[in-house]
Amino acid sequence: MFLGFGTVVNFGLVLLGSSFGLWARRGIPESLRVGVMHAIGIFTLLLGIKLLVENKPETIKVFFLLVLGGAIGYWLSLEERLERLSQGFRSSGFLTASLLFTVGPLTFTGCLLEAVKGDSGLLLSKAFMDGISSTLLSATFGRGVLFSAFYVLLFQLSLTFAFYFFGNFISPQAMANTLFLGGGLMLALGLKILGLLQDVKLLNLMPSLLLSVLV
Repeated sequence: MFLGFGTVVNFGLVLLGSSFGLWARRGIPESLRVGVMHAIGIFTLLLGIKLLVENKPETIKVFFLLVLGGAIGYWLSLEERLERLSQGFRSSGFLTASLLFTVGPLTFTGCLLEAVKGDSGLLLSKAFMDGISSTLLSATFGRGVLFSAFYVLLFQLSLTFAFYFFGNFISPQAMANTLFLGGGLMLALGLKILGLLQDVKLLNLMPSLLLSVLV
């Protein structure tokens, strides 16, 4: 596999999923949509648990990174700003899908793993989830979801190559801290997909992942 493999697969599956959603938009029952989202939520929980088990963090440091990153994110109101921006373009679905597919712990952690460790597994898991999600989104919002695939390709390739060229500056312990923290945020994401932790603004905690790479 080559650098960026996971993102290329992600791009292809979003194109395929959204194309199918446009074709079958009137034939997808609500019960199927709910069932699929529940399955995605549970799978995200399992991915988060896997990262938590596999990595040994500096517990106190991770705690302070999460507190500091959360304070920055909530102060900047990152999630609220993105929600307002997304609502302004909801008619096309492009921005809604682009944000859903690229802004979150799965994207950040997956690109980091592929760039530094050559492990595309997390990005491939994300690719299949995005492919299924794009089917449901395009059935609701239309062809704008299809074009979001190109944004996914550009954004994730940029992030992966940035990690690849600067990955040598990330210490093994910082990597373990980041992956552990990413696992915790993915666990929270899975619970949100299942309808729990709705009051937690997960995107406001994302600065903690960036800080964990830097320190």
